[in-house]
Formats: sequence, C-alpha cells, structure tokens
Amino acid sequence: MKLSLSRSAVPGAVVVAAILLSGHQLASTMVAGRYWGAALALLAFAAGIGWQRATVRKTVARDASQAMAGLASVMATLLREAAAPPPAPDMSPPPRETVRVRTLFVSDAHLGTRGSQAELLLACLRRYDAETVFMVGDMLDGWRLNADCYWPQAHQDVVQELLDQARRGVRLVYLPGNHDDFLRAHAGTMFGSIALVDHAIHHGADGRDYLVIHGDQFDVVMRRARWLALVGDWAYRTALVLNAGLNRIRARCGLPYWSFSAWAKASVKKAVSHIGHFEQELCAAARRHAVQGVICGHIHHPVMHDSFGVRYINTGDWVESCSAVVEHADGRFEIVHWPRPQHQHAAAAAAEPLAKAA
Repeated sequence: MKLSLSRSAVPGAVVVAAILLSGHQLASTMVAGRYWGAALALLAFAAGIGWQRATVRKTVARDASQAMAGLASVMATLLREAAAPPPAPDMSPPPRETVRVRTLFVSDAHLGTRGSQAELLLACLRRYDAETVFMVGDMLDGWRLNADCYWPQAHQDVVQELLDQARRGVRLVYLPGNHDDFLRAHAGTMFGSIALVDHAIHHGADGRDYLVIHGDQFDVVMRRARWLALVGDWAYRTALVLNAGLNRIRARCGLPYWSFSAWAKASVKKAVSHIGHFEQELCAAARRHAVQGVICGHIHHPVMHDSFGVRYINTGDWVESCSAVVEHADGRFEIVHWPRPQHQHAAAAAAEPLAKAA
C-alpha cells in the first residue's frame, strides 16, 4: 500500500501540527506558572492561527464565486416560493424506491462547511418518504458561510430536494439552531410551504407529545461563554480535518470509520458530564411544557432513552454520525445511520475472506 501526500497538503498539515503543539505548550506552561514560556507559546499559537487563516483565504477565493451563486440561487428560490400561491399537492408517489414513514427528524447538517456530508443526507432524504420533515437546527452554518463562502453543488441539491418535497405536499418545519440563529428573528414566518419556528410540539403516533427544539438554549457554554463556543467550534473543525486523514488511511486498510469526537464524548469524564447535564436540562424543559418527550440536536450525539422520566431523543448530525430519527406509522421511533460508502465497501472487502474461511 502506497500513501502519498500532495505538496499542497504539506503546509496545511504543518500549520495544524504547529497550532496543536503550541496550544498544548501554552496550557502546560500556564499550569506550571512559567509565564515567559507561556508568552512564547502564545506567540507561536497566534502565528499558527494567522498562517492557517492565510492558507484558508487562498482556498476560499477559489470557491467564493461558486458559493455566492449557490446562495443567490437558494434565496431566489425561497423568495419565488414565498411570492407564489401555494401549489396543489402532488399526490403521485416519488419515482424512487422509498420507505414510507410518518415523520423524519434531521439536524446539524452544517451546509456551507467542508465537513458536511451533504451527499449522504441527500440519499437519506430520498430514501424516507415522510408526511412531515422536521429540520431541527443547524441545517445551515452561518458561522462558516460568513467566512468561507463554501457552497458546492451537493449542498444546493439538498436544498432543492427539500423544496421538491414541499411541492409534493410534505410538511416542512425548520427550527433554527445556534449556527443558523440569524433565522430566529423570522420565527413564525412561512417561507412558501416551509414553517420557520423556534420550537414545536409534535403529537406522536404513540400517544405522547414531544417538544422539538434544537437545544442550544440549554447549553451552558452557549449561554455563558459564547466566545468559548467559537473556540470550541474551531477546535472541532481542526479535529475533523485530522480525523478525515486518519480515516482515509483506515479505509485503505479495510477498517471502519472511527470518530475522534465520538470517542472523546464517550470516554472523557467532563464530556460525559456535559452531555448528561444537557440531557437533564432538555428533559426538564419537556416537563415544563407538559409533554412526555423531547427531540433535539446540537451536541452531535444520537441517542434515545427514558433515563430522566421522559423520552429523550437526539437526532445526531450529518458531519460525523450521519444519523436521523424516523417515526414509523405505528408510533415507533428509530435512529437510522447512513454509512460512508468508502468504509462500507472497505468493511465488506475485509469481511469477505472471513466469510470464505467460515
């Protein structure tokens, strides 16, 4: 197996390594009280950030025209939809092979970022034919769109698929999150056949009522230290870059996808404690709304349980876990995961010799 690293990738790898090393050195010297060492580490950290931003700007310049064209197309489509009278629902079945479900919940697609798995989300939207689709926040990433102007065709295809579903009579509900909070000022507005709301109450087929909300309103970091959330967002995107390189190597070796952030959330005590506190806060909010469950996103951690007296469901994300929640006609809720094709094929190839031996 031969691995190669392009010349254009070398500076980026050096920048990321320098930032991580200087950040670690800064933390260790501050804890030890060596302030001159901390000052030098801070200078190295700032230089690395500046270099990384300069590298990103060169990449952004190549994508800016395509991104602006994509965003202009989205806005033009939405304005056209809002101005036009509601179309008669198209009751003919979709031409693709689909699974009929009552409700589909998706969140945290982060369209407009390079980490978004838009192709997989598009496949999921086309697979499940739902009566109602809840988009539970952070479908667009306004934080990155302001800086990167990244909008490839795959991201436009997701938007177009959702608009096509609305034309077929699917009920679409959009709940903004912290990355698309610029839409919260327009809560209560109808964009064509898409309802934009801050939160919603979903009447489940199982007889329960569910509070549907993104969840950032109950995140202590978002409420008390937004600057720390921005730093955490940068660190998360850096980890994604490193994780992507690692998983390309794992795919070539026939190994399944491995998520550093998922491992950290499950293994690091403070992360586990933060997730547990977040879940408790959401369940308390559900009780205040006199409902029996809550469906949310935000922390990119798909899970479903009844540990806090009400049903807690987190939809996950479309950056790493690539998961959604479907509600079947009988009232059963299910978390569905969409595998990455390269790791799916690699795992199948690795399992084939074992199957032959068995």
